[in-house]
Amino acid sequence: MTAYDFTGSNPQYEGIATVYFAFTSLSTVGFGDYHPVSTYECIFCAIILLTGVNIFSLLMDTFLDIINALQELDKDLDDGDTLTQFFGTLKRFNKGKDIN
Repeated sequence: MTAYDFTGSNPQYEGIATVYFAFTSLSTVGFGDYHPVSTYECIFCAIILLTGVNIFSLLMDTFLDIINALQELDKDLDDGDTLTQFFGTLKRFNKGKDIN
């Protein structure tokens, strides 16, 4: 707090700087304009970064599970759609008569 002279600033600026540091660190950009100074800050930031990576991994795993489940559901429908298109084409070439 004192290294970056946040002591006299308003809480909104401190919040924006904190969110900015978290996003640049978690996205591995890390511009370096804000960085932990003391040992406690380094430990705290390391815990935050490891927790953020774990949460992101869990969210991506859940997202991929949802996509795979939707693809499995669509696979059954795709075969039915193809069969419907086939019979529709046969009916069209049969001049509208029913196919036995």
